Amino acid sequence: MRTALTIAGFALAMGGLVGCGGSDSGGSDSGGGMPTDASTSEFCQNFKDLTTDLGKVDPEGDGADAVSALKDAADQMESTGTPSDIPDEARSGLEVTLQAIQGLPDDATLDDITNLEKTLSDAEQKDADAFDTYLQDTCPDLG
Repeated sequence: MRTALTIAGFALAMGGLVGCGGSDSGGSDSGGGMPTDASTSEFCQNFKDLTTDLGKVDPEGDGADAVSALKDAADQMESTGTPSDIPDEARSGLEVTLQAIQGLPDDATLDDITNLEKTLSDAEQKDADAFDTYLQDTCPDLG
């Protein structure tokens, strides 16, 4: 499984992945970070929605639609939070991923998005890898 950043680049390069519907979460916030009480279905739905939205982006376009879709998804993921059983390292990997996405300039190119993972430090990449494993185990129908 690739990190969410690589999924984004892969979805753009391959013309999109297929997902379904949307979901809202009313998760509680503990300690000022993302909520930690998201249901597994809410959590996984965010990634399905992301792949659906990225599947609608023109891979030959300038990247503005992809940046918008990624930032909207990152905001939704941050609002929804994570299930309570996520390991600390995996949660950190999601946080790093969301921060990287939210830090993209609005005029980022598709190449910038595809190469976003390369901007992570070794420690951040290790956490992102832990998140990949958690995402694959928790949401196996993503691919």
